[in-house]
Amino acid sequence: MPPGAWQHPGVDDVNGGDDRSDVVVVGAGLSGLAAARSLEADGIRVTVLDKGRSVGGRLATRRILDARLDHGAQFFTQRGQEMASLVDELDRAGVLRTWCRGFGVEDGHPRYVVDGGMNGLAKFLAAGLTDVRTGTEVRAVRRVDGGWRTEWDDGAVTAPSLLLTAPVPQTLALLDAGGVALDPGIRPALETIDYDAAIALLVVLDGPPALPSPGAVKPTGGPFAFVADNAARLGNGRHALTLHCTARYSRTHLDDDPERLGEELLRAALTHTGGAGIAEVQLKKWRYAAPRTLWPEPCCVGVDGDEPLVLAGDAFDGPRVEGAYVSGLAAGVALRRGRLSVGG
Repeated sequence: MPPGAWQHPGVDDVNGGDDRSDVVVVGAGLSGLAAARSLEADGIRVTVLDKGRSVGGRLATRRILDARLDHGAQFFTQRGQEMASLVDELDRAGVLRTWCRGFGVEDGHPRYVVDGGMNGLAKFLAAGLTDVRTGTEVRAVRRVDGGWRTEWDDGAVTAPSLLLTAPVPQTLALLDAGGVALDPGIRPALETIDYDAAIALLVVLDGPPALPSPGAVKPTGGPFAFVADNAARLGNGRHALTLHCTARYSRTHLDDDPERLGEELLRAALTHTGGAGIAEVQLKKWRYAAPRTLWPEPCCVGVDGDEPLVLAGDAFDGPRVEGAYVSGLAAGVALRRGRLSVGG
């Protein structure tokens, strides 16, 4: 498909003060990047907007002192063919690493990581995209002549098609801010989707921790659900722990005073430090970490027709890296099915 073939008739004649695109994607996490990449491969002009300083969403890598820590997703697995194709691509690019095949007992399923941290997976998908804008917090989306107007504090972009990939409560708030009504019967079902929160304690050490091979453990008691040594997981670097709290603990303590919460969690973390000294401690919170209830399909067409609105994310294909990726690909397919496609 040649560049511009998907452009809606008259899109350059409406909302003269706005930027324009063929598709706007709100959210530069895995779903948004997967959709944008698949659409741009067909010559479709895509604008990706994200409020974060970098792409990735919960594919979040942080540098503390001289350590690299993933405080969101720790690894990903592959079950279906779509993810298998991405694994092959990452492997050919030389950025994929197999960390392990289980914790305590091997189950045969590789746990993959990306060189430099999980944010590298998002950066790999974003490479080559023509219009990715970070530090852009969308305030509202609304229907206008020519499709959809996506607005932030000092700008807007108009496009005939819109993909929203933020957690569902945040997506619904954007629609409400713009007075957008979804197709009948969809809104009540979306409102039933809720999320577990997540609290992560990040601890940089001056020596190796007390963790079994492969450098991670799933505790059976206490506040932590998963503890990993980033040096062992990534195969190099300074020892540094990511300690993810249980969903129950995170839900109960999400809004606690950060200083007191950090002190409490650090005391619990000493079980895993093995006597190594503590060089630095940071706390990270995710209010919408993992969906507890799921939409029955890989994406949701909220408004159908020749100016479609589609929703995607891990709430639509499961709370895994693979689920978010597959949902983004499904959203790309749903957008192509609209009457904007060539010959549609």
